[in-house]
Amino acid sequence: MTRVDETQVIVPEPVALQCALQGVSFPAHPRDLVRHALSHGVSSEIVQALATLPLRSYEGPNQLCMALCGRHAGNEIGP
Repeated sequence: MTRVDETQVIVPEPVALQCALQGVSFPAHPRDLVRHALSHGVSSEIVQALATLPLRSYEGPNQLCMALCGRHAGNEIGP
């Protein structure tokens, strides 16, 4: 399940995001997350959302989820 925020960016539901990234080794960079998602047949909506992530390393699924889901809820997520 996904939703579209007020800026028309697709925001995946946290559970769908974590399921899609099962098996990812963290820390991970957005390009690694996109590569993993593409190789595991993840939906194009989630791949697109991962491609919009700020270019930095993510330490785990919770940090990744906050970066995607939290920033579109009006929360500022630091580096």
